[in-house]
Amino acid sequence: MWDPFEVTCPCCQGILTIDPERKAVLSHRGPASKAATFDLSGEVAKLKQSGEQREQQFADALAGHRRHQETLSRRFDDLFRKAKEEDGPGARPVRDIDL
Repeated sequence: MWDPFEVTCPCCQGILTIDPERKAVLSHRGPASKAATFDLSGEVAKLKQSGEQREQQFADALAGHRRHQETLSRRFDDLFRKAKEEDGPGARPVRDIDL
């Protein structure tokens, strides 16, 4: 009785074909896409730049890890040396089991 009709979608600007008898969407056509114009050489340059940034971030993280390891090693050596210096006679309390 009723013929299907077309409506423009307010969200995506696509075209919806609606059947009023079944109260359903029969089909959907996406909006007419604009011709994508992008510079391929510009995209390649972006990829190279992002690769260089990743390499720099990795190098910075690796250097930070090495500095952290050196700091921990230095702190351990200092505390170990300090413990040896303090470990003289009478440095530890005498326990009953030691007698």
